[in-house]
Amino acid sequence: MTPKKRLRNAIYGKEVDIIPVVSVTQTGTKDLMDLAGVYWPDAHKDAQLMADLSYEPYKTIGFEAVRVPYCLTILLESLGCDIMEGEKTRQPSIASHPYNSRQPLPLKPIPDDLLELNRIPVVLEAIKELRSRVGDDVPIISGAEGPVTVASDLLEVTTFMKWTIKKRESVREYLDYAAEAVIRYANAMFDAGADLFSLLDPVASPELMNPRDFNDLVLPLYQRMADELKGDVVLHICGDVEFILPYLKETGFAAVSIEEKTDLKKAKEIFDGDIRVVGNVSTSTTLFNGTPKEVYDEARAALDNGTDVLAPGCGLAPMTPLENCKAMIRARNEFYI
Repeated sequence: MTPKKRLRNAIYGKEVDIIPVVSVTQTGTKDLMDLAGVYWPDAHKDAQLMADLSYEPYKTIGFEAVRVPYCLTILLESLGCDIMEGEKTRQPSIASHPYNSRQPLPLKPIPDDLLELNRIPVVLEAIKELRSRVGDDVPIISGAEGPVTVASDLLEVTTFMKWTIKKRESVREYLDYAAEAVIRYANAMFDAGADLFSLLDPVASPELMNPRDFNDLVLPLYQRMADELKGDVVLHICGDVEFILPYLKETGFAAVSIEEKTDLKKAKEIFDGDIRVVGNVSTSTTLFNGTPKEVYDEARAALDNGTDVLAPGCGLAPMTPLENCKAMIRARNEFYI
């Protein structure tokens, strides 16, 4: 079974020969940069360098997919946010929020040339380069900020959260705008050759957003996106998502990526085969600060608890040791002995 067919089967609950090991979140680490001879922030801005660094985890760690890009600022930059480009071990971040105001400001139309702005062409070209490099048998996973994260960064997250109480219709307007922009960007990624789109929406977490607001404001957007996106989607929301698991089941997406804070067994029980689970080896604790043995044990626990795709629970910290990542592959391989 090719890695591409294995991953597709896994996220649709079909038979696989072995559970795939991938990362649906960012994979750039300092060790991998040293091996590839490619570093941030240059790899954020050059398609060839982006592809070179994205290929390295597949080549060196053994992850069974390649994944681009490395941050959650690319779409937001093209929608008007100023960006701090970061450093070798620090991702780009949002420097300004163009619609932050005491009262709602009218949204400018999404640019007709959105896909030609700033770093979006870099990502699309990197996907094409990776497809030519890995062929048709290795899956390409692309990722971008989700609609809640886009809307909250256009406004500023505190303002956004206040408006979910005081100005809900304005929040709906911003979320609709954000969802449309994400759909355009994600579909361009599929057109460029991506096989799976990772929708990363950390601000939708119950640790920030009331689950009732998620059900009312966000779930309908996700269902619309599931209908309008051209390919398979895995949704990633940071933190403990236990309180919204029943809603996540109804999104229409293929899979949900969870952190270690969420009980994997409980997620499997609630999803009941309607949506698959990706995860959930801790990135902040075990992969970053633990030993290979601790990573191995946590990966085995995820496999024992029924994960459909073994993966880091969130984006890899830049200083994550390579041997810790490789322990995930070893755990999966020995799971079948």
